[in-house]
Amino acid sequence: MQKLIALALIVSCVMGVQKDTKTVLAEIDADNFGNTILSTVQMYLQAKGNAEEILVLLNQVLAGLVDDQNKHDNVIRVDRAACTRIVTDLENSIAYHTAQVAANAQMREDNEKALAEAENDVRQTIQDIESNERTFAQEEANRNKAHETWVRKNGEHDDAIAAVDEATKLVQHLSLGATFAELKPKFEAVQKRLIENESHGALFQPIVTALTELATKVDQKAIQRILQLLSQLRQQLIEARSVLEDTENRQAQRWSEFSTHLSNEHNRLVDRKNQLEQSIQTFRTNIETATHFYEVHQLELEQAQETLDAEHEWCALQETTYDTQTTERSRQQEIVQRILEHLTEKLTATSQYLGGRF
Repeated sequence: MQKLIALALIVSCVMGVQKDTKTVLAEIDADNFGNTILSTVQMYLQAKGNAEEILVLLNQVLAGLVDDQNKHDNVIRVDRAACTRIVTDLENSIAYHTAQVAANAQMREDNEKALAEAENDVRQTIQDIESNERTFAQEEANRNKAHETWVRKNGEHDDAIAAVDEATKLVQHLSLGATFAELKPKFEAVQKRLIENESHGALFQPIVTALTELATKVDQKAIQRILQLLSQLRQQLIEARSVLEDTENRQAQRWSEFSTHLSNEHNRLVDRKNQLEQSIQTFRTNIETATHFYEVHQLELEQAQETLDAEHEWCALQETTYDTQTTERSRQQEIVQRILEHLTEKLTATSQYLGGRF
């Protein structure tokens, strides 16, 4: 009787252990990752009949999960350091631009007040002075611009004439018996000079085309035709340069007379008004400068704030991603460890459970 009782207790213990193993494996099987691992274990056991290879494979999976976590830990350390550095820099930038916005706003306000006071004292006289100076400045700018244009165009004509002269000399050398091969480098240099002349590119195109043809065929008729073209082109350039020079001289004379008139008018204004005008100009310059830098720093401030908000969002996302992936990886490690434990310590019960799966 005592033997039967002892046997029953042993069977009961075994059934308890088996039930516990089934419960644990069923919990693992209910998880997608656990189900995949158990299916792989089941396949290996059915194919090989032993657990040696699957134990090696599971240990590799576990090592891979640990390695992935280590890599992720390194990445988050770098990201956290970058976030700290970038956030600090942005906060410092925001503080700086905030101070600059306030300083430039105060500078603009102070100069606007001073400008209003000065204009109340000599409004009409200031209007006269400003009208005179605006006229002078505009006319002077127009004159300078016109003169600069003439200098540029005159130089372009000089360059063009020099290029034509150089091309003429080379073609004359060909007419005297020189070979194209001997003059090829100089011909290429002249062609390049003609092509790169932006102001006379269209005018030079027939010459460039003709010179290009000489590279393949040289005859006296072609040479004479090119020389005639070059001569006509040179005459056109000289005439055009002369017209420009006459126009420049007339405009310079007109400006000389008009500037003298404006200067005499300005000299009649009193010294006090000149001083006030200078003060007003200073105030306006200060206001323009303050307004410009106010807008610059305001824009920089807004951009820095937007960047800071985006950086906070990015950093928070990295932390959330890290926590989520770490939790998932830890869960997967636990699943693999539990399966390894059952394969190592409870292989029979595990095999029975797997044998009862689909």
